[in-house]
Amino acid sequence: MSRQNTKRSGHKHETRITLVARAQVAYEVLCDLMARPHKSARAQAAIAEAKARLSSLNRALALVALQSVAAA
Repeated sequence: MSRQNTKRSGHKHETRITLVARAQVAYEVLCDLMARPHKSARAQAAIAEAKARLSSLNRALALVALQSVAAA
């Protein structure tokens, strides 16, 4: 494996780890919001935003997983 391929591989690995960490943080934020009273419109909007963020990060993780399977 060439040095440049090793650099790319390392960068992809770091990117995947960062994506997983971001998804985990989004999940924790959503859990925190759900644990609070959410009767106000502002709280419901925050929950909807947190759900959408977690959903998009989960989709991104799925795409990365499919790419890694296809590359193997």
